[in-house]
Amino acid sequence: MNELYLMIPIRKKKMMKVSFLSFFILFCLLGLTFSPIQATEKNLPQRSWFVDMTKFQSSSHGRISCSECHPDIEEKGVKHPNSNLLNRPSTLLYDYKRCEKCHPQVYQRYLKGEHAKALVERKKDAPTCGNCHVSHYVVSGQSRLVLGRWMTEMCGKCHLSEMRTYLENYHGKAAASLGHEASAYCTDCHGAHTCLSLKKKEVALEACKKCHPNAQLRFTDYVIHASKEGVKKEDVEKLNKLTILRWIEIGFGIIVFVVLAFFYSHTLVWILRKVHEWLKRN
Repeated sequence: MNELYLMIPIRKKKMMKVSFLSFFILFCLLGLTFSPIQATEKNLPQRSWFVDMTKFQSSSHGRISCSECHPDIEEKGVKHPNSNLLNRPSTLLYDYKRCEKCHPQVYQRYLKGEHAKALVERKKDAPTCGNCHVSHYVVSGQSRLVLGRWMTEMCGKCHLSEMRTYLENYHGKAAASLGHEASAYCTDCHGAHTCLSLKKKEVALEACKKCHPNAQLRFTDYVIHASKEGVKKEDVEKLNKLTILRWIEIGFGIIVFVVLAFFYSHTLVWILRKVHEWLKRN
């Protein structure tokens, strides 16, 4: 086999090496599914009744005494430190209206958003301040990139399919994956505290105009969260768009496969031809 390889001209050898190297790179790229952000409990701080005072004192709330935020913890007449309360998540017991004392504008914005609306309607897992902010360990003055990646994880904890499709989209790849701070994070479109649903085109357009000032209503036809998960049957327009996108994806996949199959088949045939010529001469 080594003798056969030595009989091949140097130029042809280089072409073979380039062909095999390009095939290997394409194979790795096609099989690579990597994202630097995973919405897992391991990456997010754990909420519990235990408070690490060292971390708390170095946080933004570290100079506030416990009694200012926790005058009492009570549920149905049972007060802390009763052990029965320890079986309940602390975020469900705290009255986050107390946050309004120091954060009045932020709290009022929260009340206008979809999260607060869901909480009033008593929907399951409707988030409060404590679900998004780890009050005892929050640190101010962080960069937009750090906060953006944090938000992506935090939002993805409840909106897993939206986080996945966001990271597959240009916005997510540029912002969360590549660290391009000018790109859009979750809160740039949906709002930080006044969390908005962007199902209505007029509302979505206002969000788009933050970065695309010349955008028209048709601009909102662009699908960012390209997943049928969580989409209601009544949303016929988005379902139709997703179906079209799926067929386009399949079509381009077929084109890429055919092109690669043709060129690598051509290379294989060329190699077999050279081997055949060498065998004829010997």
